Order: sequence, then C-alpha cells, then structure tokens
Amino acid sequence: MAATAVTYPATVAASGSLRFSAHSRQRMDKRGLYFTAEQLGRIETALATLQHKGSRTSVIMVDNAALVVSVSQATVVTVVDQAGLRDQVFTNIDSAVFA
Repeated sequence: MAATAVTYPATVAASGSLRFSAHSRQRMDKRGLYFTAEQLGRIETALATLQHKGSRTSVIMVDNAALVVSVSQATVVTVVDQAGLRDQVFTNIDSAVFA
C-alpha cells in the first residue's frame, strides 16, 4: 500500500512541534520532496531524542532525505534529497540521527 504524501503546509499545520523554515520549504518545492505523516512522526521522535540529549544543530536522515535541524528552535533549516546528498558536506552540526 502506497503512503499518502503530505505537503509542507499540511505538515506544518499537523505537526505538533516541528516547523519548516521558508528556505526548507523552497528546497522541498524545488525538489518535489514531501513527507508522509508516518515520516513526520519519525522525524519528530528523532527531534525529541536530540532535544533530550542536548543537541543544538543536527542532521536527521529519513529515508531518502537529510534534514538540517535547529534542535532548540525545532525548525528544519534545509532539506537535501538523495540526489543532492552526493558529495554533500554538512558543517556546524553536533549530531546526526537516522529516523
């Protein structure tokens, strides 16, 4: 059974704690990258773990995407799809988690 895609406006409205910056929404639009409710749940669980561990800026890997997240602000700063991950270097992060 295929998962139903959730676009970012619905994502922001349905999400309890996670926000998407304007930049991350532009990246998602440009790449046609959207998250399902199930993926968002995994991302929010990862965010809660990062908050508990005291992380400040993290990369959350979920399926075929990487999200750079300001943990203290609970905000996705940017999103990179699988094609964009090739030769990508993430700097100024203090943690990474697979969701």
